[in-house]
Amino acid sequence: MRRIVSVTALVLLMAAPAGAELRVGVAKADVTPPPGVRMYGYGARGEHVSTGVHDPLYAKAIVLTDGQRTAAWVTMDLGYADKPLTRDIRAAVSAALGFDDVFLTSSHTHSGPTFVPDFPSAANPWIQELRRKVTAAIVEAHGALQPARLGVGWGRVDLGHNRRRVRADGTVEMLWENRRGIPTSPVDKSVAVVAFDTPAGEPIATLVNLAIHPVVLGPENLEYSADYPGAMMAVVERGVGGQAMFLQGAAGDINPFWDKTSLADGAYEQMRSMGETIGAEVVRVRKELLFADVDSIALGVERVQISPRWDIDDPAIRAGVRRDYVERFGREGEAEVKTLLIGSDLALASFPGEFFVEHGLRLKDESVVINTLFVGYSNGHLGYFPTIKAAAQGGYGAGSSTIVEVGAGELLVNRALINLAYLSGQVSRTP
Repeated sequence: MRRIVSVTALVLLMAAPAGAELRVGVAKADVTPPPGVRMYGYGARGEHVSTGVHDPLYAKAIVLTDGQRTAAWVTMDLGYADKPLTRDIRAAVSAALGFDDVFLTSSHTHSGPTFVPDFPSAANPWIQELRRKVTAAIVEAHGALQPARLGVGWGRVDLGHNRRRVRADGTVEMLWENRRGIPTSPVDKSVAVVAFDTPAGEPIATLVNLAIHPVVLGPENLEYSADYPGAMMAVVERGVGGQAMFLQGAAGDINPFWDKTSLADGAYEQMRSMGETIGAEVVRVRKELLFADVDSIALGVERVQISPRWDIDDPAIRAGVRRDYVERFGREGEAEVKTLLIGSDLALASFPGEFFVEHGLRLKDESVVINTLFVGYSNGHLGYFPTIKAAAQGGYGAGSSTIVEVGAGELLVNRALINLAYLSGQVSRTP
């Protein structure tokens, strides 16, 4: 393995000034493109393009400030949030508002568009409209800042399975769908619920974090859809008010029981049913939360140069690696792990790809911050990050369809854990 070099830039946690308080603002934008572009996520779609809209795709922004530091987090009903999009929006927000601590997270729906630079036309590309709308949503959310209190709770759902079934001899078979709900391992069944209310108790926002691929709708579907996260957020917004936002977790090897459901088998109904089940659990947890005042946030970032798993400079090896993976790695070789600490008991750590579920479980188990959320598919698009053990076992996303070097996932989780230890003040930077 080539040596991985880490470059660290931390904004250290400082004592909050007297009278400091958390303020929060939210806004959203419909970012659904016109039909006619290839959709993200399924090679089985071939050259088929989108034909319409089943449910709209949104970008939802939340801005948080403690008076000294300000950050924006945007969740998008899209397949990915790549580095060029992240870079351009940060620059636009910096020009408009004077800060660039922006997190972009995709839900990873497989019923969204690909980013085609000249669609629907070179003169008026949708990707440029997406940049403008996301930036405008952040500006609007910043303009809506108001005092807020924080509540954090955890629920549980049993709607997903580990699609990599390891046989007794150590080989792997892919278990794509699991409609009978056969138990698999490992799986993260937890649902994190982060809520912001006004001091008077009016809901501002609800952030929901869990780890299941949004692939109830399969390649047969050619209509844009947020898949189950969209249905879930609608339930939460109806049930408690405010703006609901979805933060996808370490879902790299976790599929819904009703994976790639055909239209004949009721794909839309199954997608809606899954969203409603999760939404009901979120509403239940949120209504039982205790809220507290928060007077500080802290931010940190780790930028780590990742090497490819194979020597893609060797023409013979390069010929055996998917061209789009090689091109993506050329744009995204530096991985960013960006963290947000809210108060002393809540941390959100973002990662640039599809991390296997063990990475998320380890982050939450080993973090020094009692409530730590693993947020994948953020600020970059480096594909699958299997565990070292999974890479040795093989299978989709572990032995194939991945390009990052073995051990990259463990390294990035370690960097996040160290980052949070410093940000929380539990590890000192001086003797």
